[in-house]
Amino acid sequence: MVSGNVIARLLGLVGSILAARILGKVSFGELGTIQSTVGLFAVFAGFGIGITATKYVAEFREIQPERCGRVIGFSLAAALLGGVLASLGLLVFSDWLATHTLADPELAPELRIGAAIVIFGSLQGAYQGALSGFEAFKDVCLVNLISSLISVPLLVLGALWDGLAGAVWSLVLQMVLGCIVGHIALLKQAAKARVPISLGVHPDEWAMLWRFTLPAFLSTMLATPAGWFSRTLLVNQPGGYGESALVSAANQWMNLVNFLPWTIGGVLVPIFANLYASGQRDAFMKLLRRNLLLNGVVAASIALPLAILSPIIMGLYGHGFQTRNGILIFVVTMLCGIVVSINNLYSRTMQSAGRAWIDLTSNGIWAAMLVAGSLVLIHPYKGLGSVEAYAAAGIAQFVGQIFLMHWLFHRKTAKSAH
Repeated sequence: MVSGNVIARLLGLVGSILAARILGKVSFGELGTIQSTVGLFAVFAGFGIGITATKYVAEFREIQPERCGRVIGFSLAAALLGGVLASLGLLVFSDWLATHTLADPELAPELRIGAAIVIFGSLQGAYQGALSGFEAFKDVCLVNLISSLISVPLLVLGALWDGLAGAVWSLVLQMVLGCIVGHIALLKQAAKARVPISLGVHPDEWAMLWRFTLPAFLSTMLATPAGWFSRTLLVNQPGGYGESALVSAANQWMNLVNFLPWTIGGVLVPIFANLYASGQRDAFMKLLRRNLLLNGVVAASIALPLAILSPIIMGLYGHGFQTRNGILIFVVTMLCGIVVSINNLYSRTMQSAGRAWIDLTSNGIWAAMLVAGSLVLIHPYKGLGSVEAYAAAGIAQFVGQIFLMHWLFHRKTAKSAH
């Protein structure tokens, strides 16, 4: 499973390097900005459905298979409906967004193409969430691997065929393929677990929207628009799309830093959920502390060598990337990746414990710090200011999560004592 994820991540990096060399620095920055804008609308489409499916499929698949099937059916239907509505919103507002927020009216056609990504991306999130709930991590890995294998030739051919528009079309086709493979894998797992997938909705499923899905959605709603705001603030600076390209290149490698900790966290979600539900608080915290240390060590062991190799790595992207500013952006991003890997585990831990409202508070801290940092740092420092704002937000979230986790378990312990 891990080796498959490694290959998928490396293929993604190869694709981004080739795309940057074919498209050029500015168009590569435009591609990253389009992806960020599409991601903003995908938040509305997803509505926290993926993590909801993971949590409740893991809880119900053995003890209440019929309810588990309803959760899966509900998740897929909600993802499809949300995807269609959000994509319509992107189609309607694409001209306004391109002109008034992205400072480039010529990006409107590519944003309209990206509307399809919203639909299929929302569905793919629901498929992967349900598969994770079945602990079918090999299938999740297979979906990602197949998607990544096809993404490189698609991205290269799309960029050669029609430049930026062709690259966006390649992302659409990649999402479609991911949904097809995900659908097949989910049907297999549901049949294996004897879970009948149903579109029938019970009042309990509506209740879980308030208890878990809504705060999970709001948590993402805070994070994604804050990131999009930071990106749009950057591209509106002189030479902003070139600076955005440097940030996009560095972020690709930060994903590599975080993939192993993220994979470990995905495996741990059902375990944390079970420990918390059964009242094993000491075992829960012991497992959390061990894996926080593990995540930090693993992320650092990847990030620090990459930071040292930053001049070589940025040089791979072509002319204009191997600059002093580009190298500094890369180094800060790698260090930020270490903090992000730890924060992600904290976040998933709170979600697996059913404390999505506490996770919402944590993401609120991050979003507020990112917006404030971006307003202060991007104008004078551009791309470097953008990644410095991300680093400051990550550190603030880390401190906030420590206090929130201590408060949660101190309160629980106090109640148990009484």
